[in-house]
Amino acid sequence: MRRAWLYWGLGALCYLVALFHRTSLSVAADQAAERFHVGPGALGLFTGLQLGVYLALQIPAGLVADRWGPRRVLTMAALALAGGALLLSMSGSLWEGLAARALTGFGDAFMFVSTLQLAARWFPRQYALVAGLTGLMGALGQVVSALPLTAMLHSWGWTGTFAGAAGLTVVIAVVTAFGVRDGQPAARDGEATVRGAVAPVEPVGLAVRRAWALAGTRRAFWGHFVLMGQFVAFSALWGGPWLTRQGLSAGEAGGLLMLCPLAMAVVSFAGGRVIAGNAARREAVIGTWLGLSLVAWLALVAVPQPMPLPLVVVVLLLVGGGGGGGPLVFDLARTANPAHRSGTAAGVVNTAGFACAVFAQVVVGLVLDLTGTFRLAFLPVLVVLAAAVVIGVNGGRRSLVSS
Repeated sequence: MRRAWLYWGLGALCYLVALFHRTSLSVAADQAAERFHVGPGALGLFTGLQLGVYLALQIPAGLVADRWGPRRVLTMAALALAGGALLLSMSGSLWEGLAARALTGFGDAFMFVSTLQLAARWFPRQYALVAGLTGLMGALGQVVSALPLTAMLHSWGWTGTFAGAAGLTVVIAVVTAFGVRDGQPAARDGEATVRGAVAPVEPVGLAVRRAWALAGTRRAFWGHFVLMGQFVAFSALWGGPWLTRQGLSAGEAGGLLMLCPLAMAVVSFAGGRVIAGNAARREAVIGTWLGLSLVAWLALVAVPQPMPLPLVVVVLLLVGGGGGGGPLVFDLARTANPAHRSGTAAGVVNTAGFACAVFAQVVVGLVLDLTGTFRLAFLPVLVVLAAAVVIGVNGGRRSLVSS
């Protein structure tokens, strides 16, 4: 068990580093605008391109994790992240910066699914707990990018900060290559395995169709769409501007926004402990956070602005807690699918949250340009989130507990 925790821990460290790289540019937005001589609109291309690459690669990431094993995929992804950071440290033009962030999105795309593969292989009976701990590590990565990175930029400058991050990521890639062991794919209850047996390799389209045909996968997909999608859209882009509209300074808004990843960390860890090995509790916890996330967005739409500060804090905690429920839904997909398809199923599910985030980021920006008010801009997001909850419940109710 100590070795199993070590193997997963190295994978989770890779995922923490991926979140650091994913959110680093939001912390360095002012420096990036100055370095690349662009305005806010063009700067948004960096986030859009990076997230688009990440989204496009989620199903391939799951397929590759199933076929190559998590150790090789994590190592490759960490080296891609290092390459993206190094290129960003040396880039001075918009196109060089975009190429760097595309490479970062490529590396980031493989990290979460591969870390979940390690959890499924080494902790088949504690998967929900370890998936929650994986979400905790991701939240810590977001915290690290917001706090130490700011100090590094002031002390080392742009080139030194991102070159240093690239060097540290290379070290982590080497440690992962030599320190992680893939383990044996773990079977579902009632599914026999033979030690040393080679898992069947399904054609790509067939693997995806078979994963989607299971109600547990569909329920996890729509749960992730809501829980992770609303969290990413708010915490990574619109949360800060919304907070400044409440009368807070930029510094106060940035500090208060940290409640989102902190709440995510707490819910990921606590929720994983609560639902581990218990399908009924899993359904209750996920359903509770789906409802609380809708309550948070209803408040964003319905409450007159500026919102009272105590209610602002509650909304931030609910949005962040919903994000913490995102990693927990993967247990639905894992228990519904055979072991050799667990990575593919995880990739299908992980696509959902980031598709929702892209939609929300674009729609909120468009409506905000037209109306100038966040209450109207958040309304389409609330409608889509509510529709996704209804679709997910109807699509997966029959197998939530049985899966």
